[in-house]
Amino acid sequence: MGIRRTLIILGGGAMLLLAGCAHGPRAYVGPPLAGEWHVAILPLTNLTRDADASNRLAPMLAVELARRPHVHVVDAGKVDEALAREPWILLDRVPPDLVDAFGTSMGADALLVGSVMAFGYREDQGERIPQVSIALRLLQTPGSKVLWSAVHNRDGADGESVFGLGRQSDLEKLAEETVREVLSTLPGFPGGTSPGDASPAGK
Repeated sequence: MGIRRTLIILGGGAMLLLAGCAHGPRAYVGPPLAGEWHVAILPLTNLTRDADASNRLAPMLAVELARRPHVHVVDAGKVDEALAREPWILLDRVPPDLVDAFGTSMGADALLVGSVMAFGYREDQGERIPQVSIALRLLQTPGSKVLWSAVHNRDGADGESVFGLGRQSDLEKLAEETVREVLSTLPGFPGGTSPGDASPAGK
């Protein structure tokens, strides 16, 4: 009975420590952004072996970004239309003039751009461990000013403690955690009348 109680206590203590085991995102965070912001999410440049990695992360980014007050995610159809008119392969390296053109055609005050460097599984002693790595930037339109940038790398074993507690084996769940954690570093949106130099009126 004493041994069982000791194991329960140790297990509970390990669970409390899990939050501090994983590495957080590295980010540059600009000043708070006043006003209502219309943000267009451009397809992430896919640097992984999974051809669908960018498409699988895009809905997660949209859902998590839309949770923030004063942020309106531009409809994906409008983004597709703008990209069809102005095709550009390296969407994580959009030149300033194209940033402005995209902002105008999409009705966006900012573009969320970036790349996915890892999205898949690694082998560890016969087990498959998920990995996710993304880099993101928020660019103001017009002007291409970098309002925020961040890089986040997650591994399913990040929070693993004794007895394998804290290991994440589901790639989709790890991706959702990664997106939520990296977007948690965005600058605040305290509200106001206009988003910097851009005007959301009529968008």
